[in-house]
Amino acid sequence: MARLIFKAPYYQPRSKVPSGSTRGGYANYIATREGVEILPRGGMVGYIGERRGSNGLFSDDGDPVILSQITKEMDEHEGNIWGLIFSLTREDAERLGYNQASQWVSLLRSHRNDIAREMHIAPKNLRWYAAYHNEEGHPHVHMLVWSTDPHEPYLSTVGIHNIKQTFAADIFRQDNISNYKKQTQARDELKAQFRIRIAEINKEIQSGAFSVSADLVYKLEELSVALDNHKGKKVYGYLSKKNKDLVDEIVKMVADDENISELYDLWYKLQCENYRNYTDQMPKKIPLETNKEFKSLRNFVVKSASEMLTDIPEPSEFDDDYIWHRKYGDNETVLRFKAEDGNAHAQYLYARRLLEDDDSEEAEHWLKQSAAKGNHLAMYMLYKCYRDGKIEDREGEKMRYLLMAVNKEYGFAEYEYSKILAKTKSVMALEYMRQASRHGCPMAEYAIGKYFLERGGTEDALPYLESAASKYSWARFYLGLLYFYKLDDKEKGMEYLRMAAEQNFDPARSAIRNINNGYNAKIVTGVFNLFYYASRIIDEDSEDMYPHPAFADVDIRAKKEDRAKRMGITMSGM
Repeated sequence: MARLIFKAPYYQPRSKVPSGSTRGGYANYIATREGVEILPRGGMVGYIGERRGSNGLFSDDGDPVILSQITKEMDEHEGNIWGLIFSLTREDAERLGYNQASQWVSLLRSHRNDIAREMHIAPKNLRWYAAYHNEEGHPHVHMLVWSTDPHEPYLSTVGIHNIKQTFAADIFRQDNISNYKKQTQARDELKAQFRIRIAEINKEIQSGAFSVSADLVYKLEELSVALDNHKGKKVYGYLSKKNKDLVDEIVKMVADDENISELYDLWYKLQCENYRNYTDQMPKKIPLETNKEFKSLRNFVVKSASEMLTDIPEPSEFDDDYIWHRKYGDNETVLRFKAEDGNAHAQYLYARRLLEDDDSEEAEHWLKQSAAKGNHLAMYMLYKCYRDGKIEDREGEKMRYLLMAVNKEYGFAEYEYSKILAKTKSVMALEYMRQASRHGCPMAEYAIGKYFLERGGTEDALPYLESAASKYSWARFYLGLLYFYKLDDKEKGMEYLRMAAEQNFDPARSAIRNINNGYNAKIVTGVFNLFYYASRIIDEDSEDMYPHPAFADVDIRAKKEDRAKRMGITMSGM
């Protein structure tokens, strides 16, 4: 139970009220009863029993309250009058300084407009008087509230909750700061447990202890066939009711897996820790398949099913999360200090932390600060946030920041830009894909090879894919499946798969194990990726893992500048 007790009864005109026959009589009672504290005037303070003719009422100003006028006004008022009560334990009142009227006066005056808002009273129409009773067991305040417009006020259950929360946050501010520190420690501990559990899952997969459900494979195959006949966008929101239900079934099957269930339980406990700072009522645990916090998981199911029988998913861009942990750990205070000191990379990393906490407005501020100092990572992150709706692009700056990153010769930005150009059938698309490859984007060379392969140009594709395979495991993995299934060179296919597996690449290990067990490697790989992504999204709520390259098959190096000029694109001087 919350330590602040709050009650909000109301009294209608000409109704009987506690401790008085009328509402004015009730005001007289709370203003003069034994134990009511009189506000200090002229450096003096006392109690009713010590000062005859005085009363303990106070309001917005410090002028003496003429009790007879107040009681008459309340008796004649045609609207409802609320009798708000705020009560603390003696221990909390003494500890927090709310054991005297002056503290309550400041508190009520500072939040009078908050009360007016929740009671739907125009601030200019608000009338209120209060008295502090310094009772032994539970010091408390009676606050009488009404509006000069008798038809104006009402107080809902939500309004009662909001008033209580506002006052509790102020009264227990220092306690909340201490609680937040404890919650931060708990959150960090749970995140660490997330990562440990994910490592355990991966170890199980590598050792062969991870079993794939035949029902799950069947459902994914069923969804894959359905998506082949789907005419609209292959995302959850555009699917039929039948196919949405099928996706939900698959997500539930993933959620029922013991490992994923444990991760989700940890996430829920973390959410509860965050709620404890504001309320004693914990959030309801929503099934993973209907939890909007993880809606991207449903779209990943759709993606997995649409790709698994025809292709192998592609890798995402490598991020620099490791920089965060290696250099700063989880010390947000240190990171903010470095950001405020002007460190461009700290500004970028601090913005990423803010995005994790859904503080997009401040994140945008720090990303722009970092970008202004020439940080290409911040430029690209701003673009992605605008693109994905994480930050509202109020000024239409999305493409400007992408082009700034492109001008910095950042490979991932060039890769993204090539995909945009491809959608417009621009002849520049392939050129920027090649630039991305030259500037260190690990997907670009791989994507070029895949592009030729998908158009029947195996001989053109293989040099790109084999070159990419020398750099990272996804290309080795893809080449392994390509040689094993399409080019009928099982020996070479297994060679590439083993090369990837030797680099601790789990999909390759899973494919080898399941090939040996007689499974269809593509289907099993799709299932593996689904489970792997479920773990990652719960831990990090990560963005879409597998972007799709697409670009025009035209070599236009000689026409580059002319075409850019005609498209209105400026690649320099930004």
